[in-house]
Amino acid sequence: MLNFFKSLFGSRKPPENPKSIFIGLIGGVGDLVCAAPSVTALKKKFPDATIRFGVGNSFFKDVILGHPGIDSYESPFFYNVWKSRERRNMEREQYEKHDWVLLLDNASREWWKEGKHLVDIYQEKCGVQLERRQPEMYLNRRDEERAREFLQSKGIEDDDYLIVLSPETRSKKEMKEWPPERFDQLIEKIHAHKKVKFLNFVSEENPHPFNGTISAKGFPLRPSAAIIRRSSLFIGLDNGLTHIASCFDIKMLSIHIGFPVECSGPLSPRAVVVAHEPFSPPESITVEEVFNKVQQLIDS
Repeated sequence: MLNFFKSLFGSRKPPENPKSIFIGLIGGVGDLVCAAPSVTALKKKFPDATIRFGVGNSFFKDVILGHPGIDSYESPFFYNVWKSRERRNMEREQYEKHDWVLLLDNASREWWKEGKHLVDIYQEKCGVQLERRQPEMYLNRRDEERAREFLQSKGIEDDDYLIVLSPETRSKKEMKEWPPERFDQLIEKIHAHKKVKFLNFVSEENPHPFNGTISAKGFPLRPSAAIIRRSSLFIGLDNGLTHIASCFDIKMLSIHIGFPVECSGPLSPRAVVVAHEPFSPPESITVEEVFNKVQQLIDS
């Protein structure tokens, strides 16, 4: 089935010297930062080409905003990525305006069965070689200022040992989320081990209090990324914020549940991953095995 999709959508040969490239990606936060290095490589390969990036609503546009390789954005951009007719129609529509069209969203829900990481999938689709196999996100001064103001408002100082917690996923929650009660136990054990301050990032709808942490519920994405970049340690799941954390040179731990690690795990050289077999029950990962890894990161 995957080969069928490849033959259907990979038949057009890229032009030798495109002047206009359209890239479409409706995927989530993690998909976007994983695609960003391929955009960088495309711009280096075709420096005279203009690159237009089609992305979902303003929330997702914020993830890729400021990328130096992108000349313009199309947002909101949407089509049903699972329907081959809609994909063909979108490709045809964009080819009326551009020399080369790259629709990066996977056409099959079983994309992970090939055992390739998202970064590598996007690299292949764009026909580039990456100088650095690591997600990218580009922040600006205003993002940093908003992050600093927020931390000050919460009484978090520069010399505090700040742990950012991202205990929630946007989708596939039953498959990818660690039980919140386990996070509570982990937080308690970390507080007993070292004097730290916890900042937790969850959606407005999340009802769990995550006692022992300072809430950043609903805080905007880009300044949240700036907070992550200046944190002492990041702890997350297989979610967008974990992929954002992997863009930066920080200590991080991912409690990876669901898809195989080789397909969607964090690619930071400083990332530590706690995972069992793909699609194992979330409760199979114990508090003790996560805390042991966290303790090593804190003490290193």
